[in-house]
Amino acid sequence: MFKKYCDLLVLIWFRPILFFSRLPQGEWTGESVTFAGVMAWILAGLIAVVVFITQYIPIGGALWEGVLAGKLILVAPVIALLGAMFFFITFIILGGVFLALILGLFYALGALLFWSAKLLGGKGSYHEILKAGNYSSAIMLIFILPILMMIATKRGILDFTNFRIGFNITCSFAVLYLYGLQAIISRKILGLSRPMAFTAALTTAVALAVMFWVVNFAILPKIAPWIM
Repeated sequence: MFKKYCDLLVLIWFRPILFFSRLPQGEWTGESVTFAGVMAWILAGLIAVVVFITQYIPIGGALWEGVLAGKLILVAPVIALLGAMFFFITFIILGGVFLALILGLFYALGALLFWSAKLLGGKGSYHEILKAGNYSSAIMLIFILPILMMIATKRGILDFTNFRIGFNITCSFAVLYLYGLQAIISRKILGLSRPMAFTAALTTAVALAVMFWVVNFAILPKIAPWIM
């Protein structure tokens, strides 16, 4: 199964025209949703690790203070069990949140692309667009970079300004790459010409850019104390 998803990622990232020309068969609620779910759980696992390193370990370190060396043998298993429990709870909560966000985002983008393409003369199945959108969630793995940058910022290797620059660069790349993917989907699934496909995909690119703009200026400043 690991090899299967790795092969899909390689195709979507490096040979998207081939992939969307031969979109896997099946219901849109089947394998494509599972693929989007895998992307969500990967990101959730990495964020959970960040929370564990930046929040739980310092708390655990505070609990160690004042404990006599002879009692460490008794306290260590309890601390380890609590750490594992909090990590698991965090992972489960973040997994559900990321799954809902990714599915919601790509369903919304799929609907926007479908109706934009329809206005330009596109023909095709709405469910096929949703399926293609779920596979497009492979682009979300690019956000592994800012997740790693969170750890570097928390450890003082980067300041928040540099973190924000890196986040904006990542978002810009995601918008541009997804714009290309949506144009390919418009051509291969909805049958638009190349100029019309890029025109239809422009609506989703603008919507995504606006979303990242909101995150950059409205959300990042509020979570800055947690990142720094």
